[in-house]
Amino acid sequence: MLRNPPIANLQNVVQHIKRPTVKIISILLTSLFLTSCNGQVSTVKDPTIDLNEGKLTYSISGEGTTSSWELEILFDQDNAVIKEKYARGAGRKYIYDKKTNEILGLIDDASSLGINKDSYFIYYTPEELIRQALSSNYGDTTITTTQEYKDILGYKCQKSIIKHGDQVTVEVWLTDKIKPGIIYPWTPLTFDKIALEYEIKILGTTDRRYKIKSISDEKIDKKEFEHIILDPYYLVIPAYVFSIDSMWTKDYEENKFQSFTYPYFKYGRESTIKFVKDELYQIVPKNKEMDISIDFYVNKDGTISDIEIRINYHTDDKRIEEIKKFIQSMKTWTPAKVNGQPVKSKVTIFT
Repeated sequence: MLRNPPIANLQNVVQHIKRPTVKIISILLTSLFLTSCNGQVSTVKDPTIDLNEGKLTYSISGEGTTSSWELEILFDQDNAVIKEKYARGAGRKYIYDKKTNEILGLIDDASSLGINKDSYFIYYTPEELIRQALSSNYGDTTITTTQEYKDILGYKCQKSIIKHGDQVTVEVWLTDKIKPGIIYPWTPLTFDKIALEYEIKILGTTDRRYKIKSISDEKIDKKEFEHIILDPYYLVIPAYVFSIDSMWTKDYEENKFQSFTYPYFKYGRESTIKFVKDELYQIVPKNKEMDISIDFYVNKDGTISDIEIRINYHTDDKRIEEIKKFIQSMKTWTPAKVNGQPVKSKVTIFT
């Protein structure tokens, strides 16, 4: 990397150069200030002022990742979009409407060979993402703010350490000058801070590392923030919505999201559950030792398809065909809707 000349010497040199050349040198010096030695770049001229609109791009490395993995964040004062790209067409996109406090998650899962893809969507609140980030199979979560600081593309970042038990350590370098208003990458960050570097270590080995590649203060097209559901995507209906087993229904809460509604048969959720319970127990009498799982799709036109049934986790029970015929008889559903428009959804029922 070029060493910066002493300021006094630089001023003496500039005094003996014609104005057009001075302009060129100024541009080159500005470029040097905005670009770090490792290829990171920023178009933000004053990192001490809050950035309320722009674009962030991160590289992703670690166990099981490839060079094609990338994270991109677009944001303005009212919205934010998070795009995470994996290998073989897999990825996640989160669209956050700050006014309604709703996050639309569009998920693309791919098989290990990249042949089969599953595209679905779920609505979250930021609080739900916090709970997911804080939950851990490794033990209790603790967060410690250190007094370590470092400069990342002109932003003064402070280090915090998140520990999940004794096995997982997450190190994040945070700034409060960039205001996307989101929690990411997948860490329990507050709404007024964002990590420009994030590294998770499991038993001392780096599992995933996010590192800022670029920071832009460009104006973002409003179309990027629209909640548009493409045809391959279906809404995941939580099992507690239509399940008969009390173990699932005890967690049921009324849908408080403004953007979408669940599907239903006949007159609503309660009538759907009652109809399924009455008909199903005529085919398979109620039994505490009997576990039945039913999955099917409710299409945009209210028809159902792709019915899958298991009895005690098996698919070879003779009664399955009769249950399938009963489910097929439920021909007219009111489909799920997003912003008033019908969408495909997947229903799961446990008994």
